[in-house]
Amino acid sequence: MVDETDMVEFGLLPFDVYVATKWDPNSSLTKTQQFRSLVESWVRLGKKGRNEYPEDDYPLPEEIPPYVPRDLLTDEERARDGQSAAVLWIRTWYGRKNDPASQSAADDGYKRLRSILSSNDIDSCLEEHSFFEKEDEFGQDGTDSEFIDGIARGTPGSVPSYMLTALMRKPDTLDGLSQRDWPEEFYEMDDNLDMMQCMMVVVADRKACEEGWVLFLAVNQSGEVLPFRVRESADYATQLISNYLDGQCLDENTRNPEDDVEHYMREGDGWA
Repeated sequence: MVDETDMVEFGLLPFDVYVATKWDPNSSLTKTQQFRSLVESWVRLGKKGRNEYPEDDYPLPEEIPPYVPRDLLTDEERARDGQSAAVLWIRTWYGRKNDPASQSAADDGYKRLRSILSSNDIDSCLEEHSFFEKEDEFGQDGTDSEFIDGIARGTPGSVPSYMLTALMRKPDTLDGLSQRDWPEEFYEMDDNLDMMQCMMVVVADRKACEEGWVLFLAVNQSGEVLPFRVRESADYATQLISNYLDGQCLDENTRNPEDDVEHYMREGDGWA
């Protein structure tokens, strides 16, 4: 339950202003489809583009057209959007469709994974709303181009659809609110801004649920997956998340972050 002091009126989040500017009342898309499309285009703007919303002042509620939906986010989602650490944990493997044995095995493996995370105090790193685990939103049967038989590809340069689905719950995650306005000199300081990690997406795919090897993706300011990816064992997954929250990006585990590599942090059994 959201306290009244935490309520965020529509129009006060940067993404609200984007929605108010871009919403098309005559679109052939459904409300959810148009919402998702706006989340994707918002993410792809990059930090500099997103910082233009609002350019000067937030619009007054009465200045927002009446056809603009104000219920795309729940009160709880609005209250926490942009406030939490930029880590998304997403379960994508739920077993094969119409295969109860596969689905049961996937559930058992995921319960084992979550149990190990809990024993390593994952709650001190991530709050529950950073976990995305609903099959009807994130389930897939291995036919998607983002997966090979249930195993996430993490293709460099891609903007994962499962990440976009999660960001529909908190669109301002990539920027936050307290540090969203980067100074102009920052963009001039680094010629390779697109290689900087701005968010971590942790994927519990088939390999994670069956073998304990959790996939860690570094995401840049435009929502694109960076080339260097990491597979970490179940027992050390919490530590890798903690390291990131302490300021250690994934590229610190390699000499060349531009290598298109899925790196295993250790040898042996992912459950060991």
